[in-house]
Amino acid sequence: MTGFLGRPKPVFDLDPVNAVELIARMNRGLEYPGLKGTIKHQPSDFFTGVAVSPFKATEAEQMIQYFKLKKKIAAGVGFVVTQLGYDVRKFHEALQFIKQCAPEMPVVGNIYILPFGAARVMNQNKIPGCVVTDKLVAELDQERSAADKGEGGRLLRAARMYAIMKGMGFSGVHIGGHNIRYEQVEQIISDGEALSPNWRDLVHHFDYPQPNGFYYFALDPKTGLNAETPVRRQGLPLDAPIGFSYRMSRLFHQLMFEPGKNLYGLMGALSRKVEGSKLEGAYHKPEHLAKVLIFDCHDCGDCALIDVAYSCPMSQCPKNQRNGACGGSFNGWCEVYPEKRRCVYVIAYARLKHYGEEARLDGDSVPPCNWDFYQTSSWINYYLGKDHTAKRTGVPEAKQ
Repeated sequence: MTGFLGRPKPVFDLDPVNAVELIARMNRGLEYPGLKGTIKHQPSDFFTGVAVSPFKATEAEQMIQYFKLKKKIAAGVGFVVTQLGYDVRKFHEALQFIKQCAPEMPVVGNIYILPFGAARVMNQNKIPGCVVTDKLVAELDQERSAADKGEGGRLLRAARMYAIMKGMGFSGVHIGGHNIRYEQVEQIISDGEALSPNWRDLVHHFDYPQPNGFYYFALDPKTGLNAETPVRRQGLPLDAPIGFSYRMSRLFHQLMFEPGKNLYGLMGALSRKVEGSKLEGAYHKPEHLAKVLIFDCHDCGDCALIDVAYSCPMSQCPKNQRNGACGGSFNGWCEVYPEKRRCVYVIAYARLKHYGEEARLDGDSVPPCNWDFYQTSSWINYYLGKDHTAKRTGVPEAKQ
C-alpha cells in the first residue's frame, strides 16, 4: 500500500517537517496514485503550528533547532510556539531569529505557571525539553515558605513574562500549568497588560542562563537582551569528536558517490548490471555487512547517511528523525539515552563544522523513508536514481 512519498510503516514514519509538508499538500488538495488512477481529495483547511526550543545549552543543539525550524517554515507552517523555559534572552533570541527568516510569521510565547515540585523535576531533566536552572529552583524554594505557599510569586512571574512577551512583539502567549483556575489566568492577563508598557524594566527578573550556555546572537549590554549580530561561531569548540570512521566515510564518499568523479561511473555501471540479476544478492550482502559494522545499518534501502554526516538517523536516533533533532536533547545527549548516547545531530553538526560545512544541515528537507526499498541495496537505489538522495543530487533515474 502506497503512503505519503512511498510505502509507510506504522510509527515514526513522518517527522515534524514531513508532517507539515503533508498537511500543506492536504490544504491544496492531496493527490496520490490509487488502484484505479490518481486519487484527489478536497482541499482541507488546517492551520499548522510547530514548536521550537531556544533553550539549548550547546551550539550544536541550538543551531540544529534553528536549522530544523527553517525547514518547517519552508514546508508551510502557520505559526511557531516556543518550548518551556525562563531565560528571557532566549525568548528574545527565538523571536529575532524567526523574524529574520519569516518576518510575518506569528510567534507564540510559552508561559508555564511553575510550582516548586514541577521545577525540581524539570531541573533534573525528567521532562525532556523543559529547562529550569538551579537558580530558579532556589528562588521557588524560598517562595513556597510564604503564607500562600508561593502562589503570589508564581502568578507575578507569569504576569511579568506576559508583559515582556507582549513588549517584545510576540503574537500571543500560551498560559499553562497544573490545577490552574480561571481567575488565576485572568489575573495574569490583567497584571501583564498593566506591566507591559514598562516591560524592559522587568528583563532582569529572568536572568537564568544555563552554565556556559550558547546564544545565537551577541549580548546587548544596554538591554540585557540580544544585539542584531549573530555570535562568531567559527572559533567555538566542537560539541562532539570527529572520529576516524567519519574521516574514512568522507574519503569513500568522494571516491564513490560524487557524480562524475573517481569510482562513481564504475559503481553506477556495476549497479545497473547486477540489478535484477542473480548477482544482486551477492552485491548487496557485503554492502550491508560493512554498514552494519560501521553504522549499525537497519537496511532501510533509502539511505540517509549522507544527509546526517554519516551518523545514521534510522539506527542511532530512537525517533528516526531525518530532518533534525527533536526538542528533548540535553547538553548534547539523546533524550532516550541521557549521558550514554550523543544526539546524532550533535555528532553530525560537529563533524560538518570541523570542515566548515555545517550549513549542509540547513538545506532541503529529507523525505520520509520509502519502505518500498526495505532490505534492498541502497547503493543500487542511489546509482540508479531511485532514492531520495539521488533525486536531490541530480542522479538520473535508470531507464527500465
